[in-house]
Amino acid sequence: MTRAMASGHRSGFTLIEVVISISILMTLTVAVVVMMRSSIDVRQGLSTQTRTVRQLNSAMEVLSRDIEHALILSSTDQVRMPIERTFKTIFRVEPSGESDKVSLTTFSNQPVVANSMEGDQAYVVYDLKDAEGRPGERDLYRGISNIGAANFREDPPMNMILRNVKSFKVIAWRGDDWLRDRWDSTRGDTRNKLPKMLRIELAAFVDTSGTPFGIPQDQIASTPGSDAAKTAASFEVKTIVVPALSSGMAELKQPVSSIRWY
Repeated sequence: MTRAMASGHRSGFTLIEVVISISILMTLTVAVVVMMRSSIDVRQGLSTQTRTVRQLNSAMEVLSRDIEHALILSSTDQVRMPIERTFKTIFRVEPSGESDKVSLTTFSNQPVVANSMEGDQAYVVYDLKDAEGRPGERDLYRGISNIGAANFREDPPMNMILRNVKSFKVIAWRGDDWLRDRWDSTRGDTRNKLPKMLRIELAAFVDTSGTPFGIPQDQIASTPGSDAAKTAASFEVKTIVVPALSSGMAELKQPVSSIRWY
């Protein structure tokens, strides 16, 4: 009997062995959880960056299309702009620090409703505004209205197209260099003219909100911006756009043989 009990005691685990085994299992479990969490964080980070780049590209595509199809008809052109015309045209870039405001008439409008009476000509405005409910952040807005009813002194109804924008610049080419001043087709040396080409620079901070691109601001829940969002990484896209109707228009300065793109 004593021998059997002694034999059974030798085949079991001591309290110390049980504690050590549990400690090892807990350590392995924590390591696995940390690895899984790191993998999830990496996936979420890549997904967030991809979403921001996709939204940037979408906003740039819309902006480029509008500028590429910019419509300017000279007030002295009696053939295409007779005196009895019922609409005006404009192309204006107003610099303001790290951002610009762009107002233009364009024939790139795509009607939302099929077979509607809405035409392809429109008055479009792009402007960078302070984000509602998110202090320290700015969003890019696009407004559009019918060209025949456009009032160039007032902005059309605006909808947000890109969140948490870092900078927005549209720089016109003057013939020998990039024009750092404003371009206004209604006055001065740029009257009745379109630039031969424009450089567009658009940068946005990584968007962690998960808000889909193109949702109007009044449909977005207001959430205060965090310090992390303000110091987040940013992405930038640049492109050169050549307005189709600028062909044949004289440039402001004599062209040079070498062009400095940036």
